[in-house]
Amino acid sequence: MRVILDCDTKNEIDDQLAIAYALGSPELDVLGVVSVQNTTASGVASVDVYTAEARLVADLCGRPDLPCLPGARAPMETPSTPVGSAGLDFIVEHAQIAPLTLLATGPITDVASLVLQRPDLVERVHVVWAGAFPDEATWNRFRLGELNARADIAAWRALYSSDIRLTLLPGWPAIARVAVPWRDYSAQLRDLGGELSEFLATIIEEYSASRSSWWLGSEEAQRHKILWDVVNVAILRNPAWVTLEHRDLPTLDAAGAPDYSRPARSADVCVDVDERAIIDDLWTVLESFATGRSPVVGPANG
Repeated sequence: MRVILDCDTKNEIDDQLAIAYALGSPELDVLGVVSVQNTTASGVASVDVYTAEARLVADLCGRPDLPCLPGARAPMETPSTPVGSAGLDFIVEHAQIAPLTLLATGPITDVASLVLQRPDLVERVHVVWAGAFPDEATWNRFRLGELNARADIAAWRALYSSDIRLTLLPGWPAIARVAVPWRDYSAQLRDLGGELSEFLATIIEEYSASRSSWWLGSEEAQRHKILWDVVNVAILRNPAWVTLEHRDLPTLDAAGAPDYSRPARSADVCVDVDERAIIDDLWTVLESFATGRSPVVGPANG
């Protein structure tokens, strides 16, 4: 399966895990990583920071040959104004060659720009996006916690106005269960040995410790780190681990407020996950980098 990752790597630490997970999956032909803006989280230089981080992860995974390109440097100004970039050109080039899957784990700027700039390629691309909401109740509860959609509302609106094949992986309520006790997980990574494991352990510790110092959630939640973006890869490894329902998606206003009484389009939406299977499979792949053994391909794709 031909795959391009479109990430905001280093906004958090789950993009780095998703890149390693994808590169360690022998059934995935990872063509490259495009780094999309998240100026809301990381400022105007976000793309430069994210591109450098993606390059570092690819190198640690033994892929110095992997293209890591900058995507859109800023959000779309309106739902009809695409943002050009080297990363968008890379996606267009490979979509022209053969169908591909875009694993979008950040703001949807590059995908929406593709839809607007090259509508003739829409039928050749499947987008798996970690973002947005499965229903109105979840939006009401978590709308301030979700960042990927809010970081480019114009692009979010453009995506929902398009016909591109879309699988939506909202963070809540299901994917938030894909979480690990971060102190234990970091220690186990270090026990694996190797530069990649040490790097991942360090960024998990640094991010989680800093978050625990200011976050006001429950003590139990502070002990765990949600691995949001790894589900984008897991669904390709074994679709049975992610339960989807075909649902209507709402019309969005300029502020990103949804009107579920006015459907804009429909898509396959994640409503449940097998979190244990996903966490175990990710570990198998990470372990393979340390041991040099090839991981087993996800059962449904083997």
